[in-house]
Amino acid sequence: MKRKISFICLLLFFAVHTNSQNMNKVHFSSCTKMLNETEGEIAITAKLDEGWHLYSFEAGGDGSLISPEITFTKNKDVEFVGKVTEKGVLETLDDAGIGPYHFFKNKIVYTQKIKIKKKGIIAAEVYFQTCDEHGCLPPETKNLSIDLNDNCDKSLNAVLDTSSIDTLMASEVEPVIKDTTVTSDGQVTYGDFGTIVGDCGEGLKKELSIWTALFYGILGGFAALFFPCTLPMIPMTISFFLKGAGDRKSGVQKGILYGFFIFLVYFLLSLPFLFLGWGGNALNVFSTNVWVNLAFFAVFLVFAFSLFGFYDISLPNSLANKVDEKSNIGSISGIFFMALTLAIVSFSCTGPVLGLVLGNIGNTKLIMPAMSGFGIGLGIPFALFAIFPNLLKALPKSGGWLTVVKVVFGFIELAFALKFLSNADLVKQWGLLKRELFIGLWIVISILMALYLLGIFKFKQDPTFKSSRVMKGLAVLSLVFATYLSLDFFNKEISLVSGFPPPKFYSWFHKVEKLEKGSTARTHDLKGLKVYLYLEDAIAEGKRQNKPVMIDFTGWACVNCRKMEENVWTIPSINNVLRDKYIIASLYVDEQIELPENEKFVSKFLNKKNATTVGDKWFDLSLRDFKSATQPYYALIDPIDHRVLNTPKGFTPAEDEYGAFLKCGLENFKLMHK
Repeated sequence: MKRKISFICLLLFFAVHTNSQNMNKVHFSSCTKMLNETEGEIAITAKLDEGWHLYSFEAGGDGSLISPEITFTKNKDVEFVGKVTEKGVLETLDDAGIGPYHFFKNKIVYTQKIKIKKKGIIAAEVYFQTCDEHGCLPPETKNLSIDLNDNCDKSLNAVLDTSSIDTLMASEVEPVIKDTTVTSDGQVTYGDFGTIVGDCGEGLKKELSIWTALFYGILGGFAALFFPCTLPMIPMTISFFLKGAGDRKSGVQKGILYGFFIFLVYFLLSLPFLFLGWGGNALNVFSTNVWVNLAFFAVFLVFAFSLFGFYDISLPNSLANKVDEKSNIGSISGIFFMALTLAIVSFSCTGPVLGLVLGNIGNTKLIMPAMSGFGIGLGIPFALFAIFPNLLKALPKSGGWLTVVKVVFGFIELAFALKFLSNADLVKQWGLLKRELFIGLWIVISILMALYLLGIFKFKQDPTFKSSRVMKGLAVLSLVFATYLSLDFFNKEISLVSGFPPPKFYSWFHKVEKLEKGSTARTHDLKGLKVYLYLEDAIAEGKRQNKPVMIDFTGWACVNCRKMEENVWTIPSINNVLRDKYIIASLYVDEQIELPENEKFVSKFLNKKNATTVGDKWFDLSLRDFKSATQPYYALIDPIDHRVLNTPKGFTPAEDEYGAFLKCGLENFKLMHK
């Protein structure tokens, strides 16, 4: 009965949230009409769906009707003059129950006069209730971010007579909503930057279908088996099911159940994206969150020392015994716990897979099939490991073999625990784990693993343990890997692990590329390139030198960003073009430097709503104008006319493809300024 009640409650929860997705009957946009150098009018346009209306400020009736309320956040650079006014086609109806009342249909423009000391972004809050002839929806609040640089003249393409805000009511032309949309002729509009100047063969990417997203998810799940965050889970899975192995039929049932639970966990994780409207930015925030990375660091340490044999991770004996005595629930709960543990530890591996879908985060419905597919692809191999654990018993010297495998994976866990700690350190700029220390610790781990494989030391006594020929070969490879890592101390490239150690500019000894710490740093040198950390600086420099700007949306915790910088940007043909032909703006979306109070704003694209850091500012730009939550992401911009030169690109490790992308941008820039 309790299960039925829980299931019904779950259905009601989903029904409520599904219904909430259909409540948005009014759509807001904004612009500013400058009257002179210091005075202007903010215009907030509300466009209603067919059949819906908003009440007037003076709604009439019996006092029970809810009129809109617009509240502007105080700003030291802006003085609000007078009250908000409303303009539109006012309609009146006389209801026998409440008396005559007044309302607007189709479109209303709310205006607020202002005096401006300095242009920037201000926040506003609109409280309102939408109604139709059948009734009213619950009141709701919309947070708006109003850019005072978004001029109504520009929004109307300077065609209309904009001597008054009334012009907005006289035309069906809407103020520009800064967003990435697809026009009727198939062209993508990149917010403020408009449509691309030229295609150069890239073309508009077709939106993924549900089945394509599912297929990519399944492939990604299979591939994730070999990722560092899932591979070490194999011996733990084998150990868990070896302990519980019984008859053949029971083993098959448990294996299938384990695979199903892996799928179920990822399916459940995808539901918030479908029902709560989360976008790809939620995953980005998760993967770059300092506390999440520190939590993964701790989890990997715990698993590593468990694999070394210092302790076992299992359910408490009292609970396991009690459950085993009474029912089958214990085995099911234990299997689900293992599936959940696998999903939690491997969650960071979903990023590259979901990146295929999140390139168009406007369609969050694709996230569910992608994550479900990932669960299927990851669940099938692990289900097979669970179904056939007894095969491992038939292998020669199974006890020693399994112990060695577990310990080797323990070393791998330890190495990747450092990567999560490094992510947190890079984001916060603590300076705890700079490049030299990180690589030094990886060298120590590699040497210790080699010594273990050679039988020089053991973690615990095991009479079956003996260093075999295969183990000696693995020890040699481990020592070779340690030697390869040490080349970094002699200023040699170690491209095989590119992206995993901290970048060279985050080090003690690479002075040439050392990144200055703090909010005063505006540029740094990277691979012989001068990189601007603020877009406004890069745009100004691009205008001065008459060069296009390459916006590089990057992140401190982004592995692929480091791979591009270390393996692609260093190629002479690419490096020369970037150095001589472009101005580079590297915008770190996880930068934690606090924004000045007058630059903080409310964002409708960030899950946290309030943009308070430099990283928030750049991530809002990436989501708003480019609909991209992935890093790296490259957009070539004309700094003079503020146009996107060609179709932006994400991770592009191929030299020819990336070089053609840069060449195309240059050609289009020259066409713009013959």
